[in-house]
Amino acid sequence: MAQAYDTAPVALRDDLRDALNRAHERLAQPGSWLDGPQRLAVAAEARHAWDCALCQARKDSISPYAVTGDHASLGQLPTAWVDAIHRVVTDSGRLSARWYHETLDGGMVEDELIEVISVTVQAVVIDCFTAGIGMDRPASPTASPGQADRSHRTEAKTGTGWAATIAPEDAKPDFADFYDNDSHFYIRRSLTLVPDETRRLWDLLNHLYMEDPRTIELDGMDRDISRAQMEFLAARASALLGCYY
Repeated sequence: MAQAYDTAPVALRDDLRDALNRAHERLAQPGSWLDGPQRLAVAAEARHAWDCALCQARKDSISPYAVTGDHASLGQLPTAWVDAIHRVVTDSGRLSARWYHETLDGGMVEDELIEVISVTVQAVVIDCFTAGIGMDRPASPTASPGQADRSHRTEAKTGTGWAATIAPEDAKPDFADFYDNDSHFYIRRSLTLVPDETRRLWDLLNHLYMEDPRTIELDGMDRDISRAQMEFLAARASALLGCYY
């Protein structure tokens, strides 16, 4: 059975095509804290956020807190979820500890918020790639049955950022391999409060970029542009999007 990216209008590396197909299907599958319909609703809201007048007004303002109002939402998710999704999509460069804690105060469980952020990021990444290759966005997959187990990882701790994360030294056997290449960069650690969701996100990002950015000039990797060209594109995109990592 053909999957969404099997008919892409440009040739894709096998590993990249397969990763995109997996990510597309996983948007509709139960996660750790959200079920399939909820994950699809998050993805739909992320795609809708670009047309939100409140988000545009905030983006144009000196501070997102200088503008008040209601988001133009699809009406499928709680207010706190919608605000989190819209802020991640439209103004990620100005997210702050204040935003994070206010979102939790709005009624979201932290683990829940982490999965919402991950699904939002995956939806945006998939859509940007799809538009970049001149492909129409595939139809959303059908939600899979099943419930999220909503199991909290007690080994996650706060201290390196706003969110609780699992440090390499605290990782239990079922997650220790995530750090097995000594790639302990904090950006990889940022969403580890929900380990399975972290794996889903990086299963996509590793193929769009590379699993270990310490690789020198793409030794042993199949890419059609050089490492210098990859980093130039990454730096330019970061500057345009306000990413200061």
